[in-house]
Amino acid sequence: MTTNTVRVGNVELTRVGYADVGVDPARVGLSPQAVAAVSWAEPVWAERGEVRAGAAAWVIDSGDARIVVDPAFAADEILRNDNDAAAHQAAFAALLTSAGFPRESFTHAIATHYEGVGMLAWRNDDGSWERFFPNAPILMSQTELDAMDAGMVRLEHVMPQLRAQGAVQAVTGASTRLTDDVSIQHTGGHSPGHQIVRVSSGGEQAVIVGHLAVSALHLATGECPPEHVDSGVANDELEKLLAEDAILIGPLWPAPGAGRWDGERLIPVG
Repeated sequence: MTTNTVRVGNVELTRVGYADVGVDPARVGLSPQAVAAVSWAEPVWAERGEVRAGAAAWVIDSGDARIVVDPAFAADEILRNDNDAAAHQAAFAALLTSAGFPRESFTHAIATHYEGVGMLAWRNDDGSWERFFPNAPILMSQTELDAMDAGMVRLEHVMPQLRAQGAVQAVTGASTRLTDDVSIQHTGGHSPGHQIVRVSSGGEQAVIVGHLAVSALHLATGECPPEHVDSGVANDELEKLLAEDAILIGPLWPAPGAGRWDGERLIPVG
């Protein structure tokens, strides 16, 4: 287990890491030449020509709220295959508990978008699904849910089950505040209803960028993940974030998973 905590005013953001791996740059829309051209990529964000990625959960403690964001998203083909999905979800739950974050303690679960189920859902022995965090509604934008209903988003059987159970709560509007310090903002770009999570406390800022930058290297390369439905919107939103004096956090970035953009490079934080 690897954990990294970033403090933003009165708010604590903790990355609970499950696994960091190297992946072919093509998986995130990058060429080997693009990776090699980023002088600051190694050893944190890339290694030996591969892009480093992580399966993790970002936990936000803000007042009485405990929020999880994109737990182990985009890792379904590894963590949710039929052979060992049960072992992975049990191990992930045990990891959170050992880090001091039992899954029953969460009040909100944010999905920045829909790209598989990750560890937002728990698969029972009979094949049915329920919330991984039993006391936390899954917050997903209404725009994303509408795109699902219109057939614009690839959909497995798990999401209809969760929606039928009332486990999914729609987020509407351009911005929604969860606590005095934490809000969700719609961006689109990566998917129709893509969201980012903003933390603002004590004059300090942090932004969980979702999949606007699947890899930290996307901050520098200008090349887009192939999954972007509107790369122009995604890049515009990312440029705005780079101009802010905020800690940037990527749910799929490897440990420490957070950094501050200095105009030329991402400086790891934590």
